[in-house]
Amino acid sequence: MSMKSFNIKPAANEEEDEKRSKKSNLQSNQTINHKMSKTASLILRKTQSHFLVSSEKLDKATKRVIAPYAQIVRKGLKEERKEGTYLDINRFNVFLEDTVDLDSLLYETAMVLKTVTNSSGAFVYIVNKVNNELILMPKNTKNPARHEVNIPIEEGKMAAAHVASTKEYLVLDDVQRDRRFSSGLHWIDANTALVMPVLQPDGDLYAVLELYRTCAEPYDANVVYTVVSVACWAGAAAHQAAARITLQKTGHLNAELRALLNSYFCNLASIDTMLTDMLAVVKSFMGAMRSSFYIIDRERAELTADMWDDGWAENTAMPRKKTKIDLNADQTPAGLVARTGVCLNVRDAYKDPRFTKEVDPTTGTVVRSCLAMPIMDKKGVIGVVQLTNKKNAKPFEAEDEEIFKVFVSYCSLIVQFYHMHQEKIYHENLNHVYCDLMHVHLKPCRHDFDELIESNGIAIPPNNFNNYNFHISEISKEDMPGLVCYMFSETIMEKMSFDRTQMADFALTVLGCYRPNPYHNAEHAFCFTHTMYMILLTNPGHFDPIETAALLLSGVCHDLDHPGVNNNFLSLTNHPLSQMYRTSLLEYHHYFLAKKLIEDKKIISKLPPADQERLLEEIKYDILCTDLAVYFQVRAQLANVVAEGTFDWKLSTHRNLLKGILMTTSDLSGCCKPFGVAKAITACIYEEFYNQGDKERAMGYTPLSMMDRRRSSNQPAEQIQFLCVVVMPCLLLLQHVFPNTAQLADNCRSTQEYWHEEIEIRGQKLWKQDDSLVSVGRKNTISTNDTPE
Repeated sequence: MSMKSFNIKPAANEEEDEKRSKKSNLQSNQTINHKMSKTASLILRKTQSHFLVSSEKLDKATKRVIAPYAQIVRKGLKEERKEGTYLDINRFNVFLEDTVDLDSLLYETAMVLKTVTNSSGAFVYIVNKVNNELILMPKNTKNPARHEVNIPIEEGKMAAAHVASTKEYLVLDDVQRDRRFSSGLHWIDANTALVMPVLQPDGDLYAVLELYRTCAEPYDANVVYTVVSVACWAGAAAHQAAARITLQKTGHLNAELRALLNSYFCNLASIDTMLTDMLAVVKSFMGAMRSSFYIIDRERAELTADMWDDGWAENTAMPRKKTKIDLNADQTPAGLVARTGVCLNVRDAYKDPRFTKEVDPTTGTVVRSCLAMPIMDKKGVIGVVQLTNKKNAKPFEAEDEEIFKVFVSYCSLIVQFYHMHQEKIYHENLNHVYCDLMHVHLKPCRHDFDELIESNGIAIPPNNFNNYNFHISEISKEDMPGLVCYMFSETIMEKMSFDRTQMADFALTVLGCYRPNPYHNAEHAFCFTHTMYMILLTNPGHFDPIETAALLLSGVCHDLDHPGVNNNFLSLTNHPLSQMYRTSLLEYHHYFLAKKLIEDKKIISKLPPADQERLLEEIKYDILCTDLAVYFQVRAQLANVVAEGTFDWKLSTHRNLLKGILMTTSDLSGCCKPFGVAKAITACIYEEFYNQGDKERAMGYTPLSMMDRRRSSNQPAEQIQFLCVVVMPCLLLLQHVFPNTAQLADNCRSTQEYWHEEIEIRGQKLWKQDDSLVSVGRKNTISTNDTPE
């Protein structure tokens, strides 16, 4: 219903208003009836309805009630009404106040209706949903200690209780003779009465208004319509006011909890501090005496939980931190919610047969009412939050449940994070255990260590050691740790203050960490390190000590724990390394182990912290450069610099590009040995490739040509292609910067020629380099399916 504005002029003083009111009582009643008739006729014509009330009949309470939906004309103020404006927001200011007393306002509204409808009196009944009864509201509504008169909600006996039960209004033309209600109005002898329910938009009953007349004049349709309209408006206003207050509380609670969560997730607060602070906040917002937080322990068969408590002692704000409790021991609200996963609102624990004890054994609190909600995940209940006993001794209402749901949603984040944090702590400790176990098993053989220390931590190298043609196959493999220490002593050991004993321990341990693969094994790591040693030894002064040490350490560690398969295979099989790193899976793994061993053996402990950090960063870059995908990028950039003649040793970017080429050259240096050695190394490479191809075929995949054991006849042609496309460009770039490395390129050319002879001996088609050049729109490559001529 829409109403036009009331025109109200305030009286000069209250006494004059009262005199005028008595003199014009009859005249005013006639005027009101006239206006009511006019309202009914306007309604039939579907226009706006209104009625005017003389200012003499309005007291302060009346003006306050009418204020939300009436325009009051004040002295000295002139308010212009704009055309087309049907709603003045100022009418609703009272209901936008946080401190509005809805019960008091409803009582004053009933007094206004009493005046407007010419009733003898009015009663207001507020609904108590918990006890299913009506509470008579006395005149002094603001007295918190007022005595309550309770009336059970039921049909028959009393008119107000009957209306509350049926939710339909009653018009009683003769109260005394109405047989439905033996008690009449119960409070007063009335002849006629109008009993109106105040319903909220969701259908809930908020209150009952009871108007009566001591005279025999019945309530007509116009009066009924007016009361119905005001009751509907009052119900909507009560609903909106409650929703607004709930929304405001929810917003404030959100702000408080977000601030707490930010501190917790940023590691500024512990879980104990976080939960106790959250419990204190929600307890304050909900007006509860006690709040408890339970996190279910799923590792145990019995139903146990860690409990945090706030308000555990009377007259204290001190929280109780985590304690272990058994939720199976007694029938408790938290235990019931944990087992069922259903929200529980106990309005009166004394009348609830599910809980037989007055004292909750888990919290030690006398429970009168409580609100408990589960915290869920996809596996079930992971926690419970419980509020106990409101301070106003009332039960928890539906509005409390809505606000509490907001808190529980934040609790869900906390519990999930708590479990993740606990799992993280568990796996961190598990890693420490594994690291200790690895540390024990990685200790080198005491006999080997003592033997190496007896020779001053180094082995005497053979005469041809300082030559690119040297290979470990020429001597005993047991000499590799001593020769590694020798290479460090000749280049960097004194400059970096490396301890010979620690270095010997490190060399023995590192070489022992290589798996017995056909190719990626300790011999390959030694070959790599020897080539790097030769380049650095014959070209001193270009790299500073930290760069030099990083290159040598990267060489001996660059393939630690290599599994014998490539990165593509790890991704194909969803290996854990493929879940840990996005690219260069093996290279990151090698660096992780290298860093671990360097730190455990403390070989760089004498360096300043800044130098230690820089050394590890250099090692990381160097090892990552052994990924051929990275090599092609580095080669392209350095080739441009060399072609333009702008290579500058002072630029760290240029030196980094060169270090990348050094790593690839050393990694592929097996191809640069004399052909007999190079061919044996190639056989090892293919054996490792074929092992991977066999695994792929067993999984249902078709292996690449170089990994297909069935195409082993293509090895010479594939090697010639590999040397021309990958190895030679790398060696030529290095030779441009370090001309004294020409022996590597010469050996590579010789190896190519030997592979050509191998093809001719086998009678196969000779592969030519021009066949690999990309022409317009297509690329011609050698056919891997050619049969011998």
